[in-house]
Amino acid sequence: MKNPSDPSDSPPRDDLDSLEALQRKLAGFGENSLRKTYYPELQDRLEELERLKAFLDHSNDAIFLVETVTGRIVDLNDSACRQTGWSREELLEKSLFEVSDLWHSAAEALIRAPERQEEPRELIVTELHKKGGGRFWAELTLNRTQFRDKAYVLAVARDITTRRAVEEALRQSEEFLKNVVDHIPAMVFAKDAVKLHFITINKYGEELLGFSRKEILGRSNHDLFPSEQADFFSAKDRETLESGELVEIPEEVISTAAGNRILHTKKIPLMDDQGKARYLLGIAEDITEKKQLEEKLLQSQKMEAIGQLAGGVAHDFNNILMVIMGYGSMLRNDPSLASENREQVERIMEAADKAAQLTAGLLTFSRKQVIKTQTVDLNEVIRRVEKFLSRIIGEDVQLKSQLPEHPLPVEMDSNQIEQVLVNLATNARDAMPRGGLLTVTTSLQRIDQGFVDANDAGSPGPYAVVSISDTGLGMDEATRRRIFEPFFTTKELGKGTGLGMSIVYGIVTQHGGFINVYSEPGLGTTFKIYLPLSPSAFEAAEALRELEHPRGGSETILVVEDEANLRTLLEQILSGAGYQVLVAENGAVAVDIFARNEGKIALILMDMVMPGMSGKEACGAIRRIDPSARVLYTSGYTMDIIKSRDLMEEGTELMTKPVRPAELLRKVREMLDR
Repeated sequence: MKNPSDPSDSPPRDDLDSLEALQRKLAGFGENSLRKTYYPELQDRLEELERLKAFLDHSNDAIFLVETVTGRIVDLNDSACRQTGWSREELLEKSLFEVSDLWHSAAEALIRAPERQEEPRELIVTELHKKGGGRFWAELTLNRTQFRDKAYVLAVARDITTRRAVEEALRQSEEFLKNVVDHIPAMVFAKDAVKLHFITINKYGEELLGFSRKEILGRSNHDLFPSEQADFFSAKDRETLESGELVEIPEEVISTAAGNRILHTKKIPLMDDQGKARYLLGIAEDITEKKQLEEKLLQSQKMEAIGQLAGGVAHDFNNILMVIMGYGSMLRNDPSLASENREQVERIMEAADKAAQLTAGLLTFSRKQVIKTQTVDLNEVIRRVEKFLSRIIGEDVQLKSQLPEHPLPVEMDSNQIEQVLVNLATNARDAMPRGGLLTVTTSLQRIDQGFVDANDAGSPGPYAVVSISDTGLGMDEATRRRIFEPFFTTKELGKGTGLGMSIVYGIVTQHGGFINVYSEPGLGTTFKIYLPLSPSAFEAAEALRELEHPRGGSETILVVEDEANLRTLLEQILSGAGYQVLVAENGAVAVDIFARNEGKIALILMDMVMPGMSGKEACGAIRRIDPSARVLYTSGYTMDIIKSRDLMEEGTELMTKPVRPAELLRKVREMLDR
């Protein structure tokens, strides 16, 4: 009989690691007190393993001991059974791959590898399967380990179903708020309170500034805007943070890809729990169009007030002139008038005639003089007045006219339209003191609602257009805006009344038309007068229909335009006609695109005047790559003026802005078909 106290009769140490083996071994020794007496080491080990099992079984995480290579589950805790719905016996017959979505993942590679890996740990999110077909999301931690020189993987699965639901709800909430902020019709942004770097901006802000969110975030004012603007913005940011209150900036000018915009901005600091400014929140509303409308309304009201004043003065002055001219006529016809006094009376009558013409102009401007119209071909009026214009402008100014063969019937007062042409020619002559070129052209154009909205003038329909361009001194934007104001003149004192352009404006407006003016200092001026085509103009209407249905094509065209909105419009017009379109925002980019697509670009549509590399410089660089490259320029000036200023390469052609879609497509097709 073996002695229980004899150490030589104790079971091998290796067997002590098995809870089941210990339980079976000690079960035959009766009461716990006997086991404690004869096998104290076994009993302690048993209690230790039972405590460990209880600890693992009560864990909220499902724990699996997995055999490497096969992935077979060799042990698990009770939580694994509770969460999956399978019994212990059922799970011990499965592999971890059968109860999870670990296929084709890094986790599978970790389990399948026969040897110990350098980084024997993997954390993944996967779905665990339930008995009966259910699933739940779990965060699965895999640790490579060894027992008795055999490799296993300890897989600990934490149920994250609730956490994922909360995260998804939070994500949807954040997405909702982002969509709300992105669709606010104003720029919403935030900056950190220390470096004033942008930390967020909405979609409207991206579109307004012309940068992507990625390009804006982390940048400062000086990274995005000109120095003077950046200094102003930063000063207002600091002022807001120091005040701790809302700061409102009624107007601030900001440079964007589409040009300068006027913003109405509100800024406020966002505080932390200690009351210290942590972020700066800003909301900026683009009020550019609003300001422009206010200026137009103010200008309209001013012109209306001046017109009423001018009309009243003209009527009263006409009564005075009538007395002067009546008595003067009587004196001139008096046979008893001495010859030395007759010449003086003639001078009085000449002055009275000029005064009468001046009052007629004032009445025209104020729209209080009734015009007598009839259907007249605008081309015939220009041909009739052409010789007179040649005498007005002098020998050192060349007059050139380009008139289409088809008529341009307009309901007009011929004498008044002739006066418009004379006044514009006189101004052009004064703007070319050293001589130059005066070009008069006419054309047909159908105006759509988009054109009306863009120019804030006219109404949709067919128009006869007369363009009068000079190569003179030109004018700046401030002068161009005031050009039609009564009594406004750039001439020196004593030369000109300041009423010539006001009279032109009044005559054209009375005829139901409008005027656009294009001018830059040193580049001359172009006036475009739009007069409604006569409803009975059958021949002109036929010519208009022929002009409005040009063919498209499939060739590749490079559009070079620095103004973003116009660049997008040209791209849409050309792509809508079937062409493949590449776009460049300046001359340097155009040259790069052409070089990368050599042999593929059939035509280049290029703006004449751009910042940095001009149209001519870009054309020269492109011609050095391909001397046969075809270039069509766009500009507010005529070809004659551009050539006189040496602004374009030989072999190029020009279309004057604004360019109608049909006119553009017709010219593009014409150049491609050569």
